[in-house]
Amino acid sequence: MQIIENNGCTLRPVDPELDTQDPYDFKHIEETVYNLAESDDILAKPVKEALDVIEQAYKEYGLEATSLSFNGGKDCTVLLHLVVAALGRLGHSTAVIRTVFVTYPNPFPHVDSFVRICSTRYRLDTVSIPGPMREALQKFLDRSHPKPKAIFVGIRRNDPYAENLTHFDMTDKGWPQFMRVHPIVDWSYKNIWDFLLRLRIPYCSLYDDG
Repeated sequence: MQIIENNGCTLRPVDPELDTQDPYDFKHIEETVYNLAESDDILAKPVKEALDVIEQAYKEYGLEATSLSFNGGKDCTVLLHLVVAALGRLGHSTAVIRTVFVTYPNPFPHVDSFVRICSTRYRLDTVSIPGPMREALQKFLDRSHPKPKAIFVGIRRNDPYAENLTHFDMTDKGWPQFMRVHPIVDWSYKNIWDFLLRLRIPYCSLYDDG
């Protein structure tokens, strides 16, 4: 296995509490994220909206029946951090998050390394399944017990085919059936980067390479 510098994470300065090989303190993440949501910062509104959606999903579908789709990208990293903050607020500060990572041929080694370190830090029970997406999601549902009723997805409105999405949408006909939960669907590109940099959250180093 190729050794990737800094586990595929950015070399920019990050929150010292998040610069570790060990599992994160969910309460620290909860405090920093909810403080931002309750501030007068321009990010407060989108952060609070996303947290409300995540809390609603967990209350409606339960911890065991709610999973996460994670691919190591910037949007998914923001979503993951928000999910962990909400779990802390809901009293699940040691929860393990069931996660699906859909892989494709010839992945960037930095991404794989970053997903691995995130799995440790954020306590993800990550199942890696080769794409394409539809078949991978079906395999994930078939392997999961209990079967997920809802999956958090880090899609935003300017992504392909996302213009009509809401915070909660069932999958389309012909796809594995579950509720797609989109907490950051209305976030802008600037919101994403402002959140990552404001809270000094580690993200995949490929973004620093352009």
